[in-house]
Amino acid sequence: MKKLLGTLLAGLFCLAGVSTRAQVSGNTSILNVHAIGADAAAVRASRDFWSRVGEQKGEQWYKLQVGYQAEYTDGPVKGVYLYDKKGNWIYSILTYGEDRLPQEVRQLVRSTYYDFSINWVKEVSDAQNLVYVVHMESDKAWKEVAVQDGEMRVLHAFVK
Repeated sequence: MKKLLGTLLAGLFCLAGVSTRAQVSGNTSILNVHAIGADAAAVRASRDFWSRVGEQKGEQWYKLQVGYQAEYTDGPVKGVYLYDKKGNWIYSILTYGEDRLPQEVRQLVRSTYYDFSINWVKEVSDAQNLVYVVHMESDKAWKEVAVQDGEMRVLHAFVK
């Protein structure tokens, strides 16, 4: 189960990295949501996004080789939602600070790594999984841990 989680998590980050690089290289195009027109998949993706996040987020849409990507910033929360070519939601990544971390996850991380401060959190979710990737720092080290279903494991550990 943990190997599957690690593979899934690594795949999601790689896919997010590929889509981000694609935006820079010019292989994508920014979509105007009001000019989507007859693209049924884009309409389906935008409706799903609005039902999950709400309207008026000022999101930017990108057409990718794998489908569509919506990005938005709402105060301290940055979100990325990826959809396939048919407009079906694949996964989302929300980035935020410690204050938005669910209490039980925060308590689990803080009780184990009490010398570390939490810098940021990435909440990665798909249809079956919800994983919190927590980036922490102390005077001597950095750590990234993944928390899923009440279990925590170290993804990366670096010594300063």
